[in-house]
Amino acid sequence: MIWAASSSTRGPVGRPAGDIDDDARDAFLGHLREGVSAAAAGPGDYIVDLSGVEHISAGALMALTIARKEAITRDVKIVLARPNPAIREVLEISRYQLIFDIVDDLDTDGG
Repeated sequence: MIWAASSSTRGPVGRPAGDIDDDARDAFLGHLREGVSAAAAGPGDYIVDLSGVEHISAGALMALTIARKEAITRDVKIVLARPNPAIREVLEISRYQLIFDIVDDLDTDGG
């Protein structure tokens, strides 16, 4: 997994790329926590831009769940943005659309 950070009009953006496998779970969670902290320090949501992700493991999905629980306690919403069709299918099979906003654009609310 490769990670980059930037910002959008909605708030800080984390940009993982490549495979987020079980070996990358702890690093992924660490980056998510950093992004949640950045979002908590200012107005806005924390956006996770999934456009560069080719594979996401069950362990990485668990990291997203852990980060979401921590974000809620800090009044931060994690938004999953721009997943490719395969990643979107994994998210939908896992029913993550029920607990995360999944959007097609970094700067809008629409999905």
